Amino acid sequence: MMDIKRIISKIERDYIISNLKKEERIDGRGLWEYRKFQIESDIIASAEGSADVSLGDTKIITGLKYEVGEPFPDLPNEGVCTVMAELLPLASPLFERGPPDEQSIELARVVDRGIRHADCVQTKKLCIKEREAVYILFVDMYVINYSGNLIDAGGVSALTTLISAHIPEGVWNEDKGETDWTGKYITGETLVKELPFVITYGKIDDIIFLDPSLPEELVCDGKISISVTEEKITSIQKSGAATFSIDEIKTLGEKSLEIGKKLRKDLNFLQYLSKID
Repeated sequence: MMDIKRIISKIERDYIISNLKKEERIDGRGLWEYRKFQIESDIIASAEGSADVSLGDTKIITGLKYEVGEPFPDLPNEGVCTVMAELLPLASPLFERGPPDEQSIELARVVDRGIRHADCVQTKKLCIKEREAVYILFVDMYVINYSGNLIDAGGVSALTTLISAHIPEGVWNEDKGETDWTGKYITGETLVKELPFVITYGKIDDIIFLDPSLPEELVCDGKISISVTEEKITSIQKSGAATFSIDEIKTLGEKSLEIGKKLRKDLNFLQYLSKID
């Protein structure tokens, strides 16, 4: 990836910071406002769940696929759900072809950690036969347009995809020693136990603000992402050179719980369950 600090001028940086100091944003938002989320589920017919999520002009398409494999020895009756991310060159001139870079790895790991540590997916429901066969789920995120804050957009996209899941139901055939298919489906309503949200803040100097846009990301000293369920914080990830005091982290933790509750209400994720056949 090219050096993003070189593509924004000092004049624009000063303008962004000047507005933030007045608790204003260059796109008209306040410090604690999200851009608009737009969500569509079940957009990929060949996937076992999918979503098209936009946060402002940031756009991520996510698909769910599965395979059947052996469980981990220390988790003999649990399946696996893993998140991966790809930054497509069409999404931004900042993205280049090649192996996963630091930003794509961070996106996948932060979203994965928020889902995993919240016990979002009931992995025991993914067991076909203990010690023999389990589902291995792959949640693949593809960044279609990059306009800042991939992590929060990715978190909503991954969660919407899991909620829209419709995975062929398998049962273990003892005589054949393999999986047979019932013709029914395991749905997101069965799999999804919690609705975790990852909420990201940018920091410039001593100013902290929600949902950094791309110009703000380009001048940020650093970011912090806090994943929350309705009742608790499940993970925290910091990136960049910025430091956050204990008091700032406590304040952001409390604010994240509040914002998470509002998102749960505003986005009404459970509506997508009604679309599952």
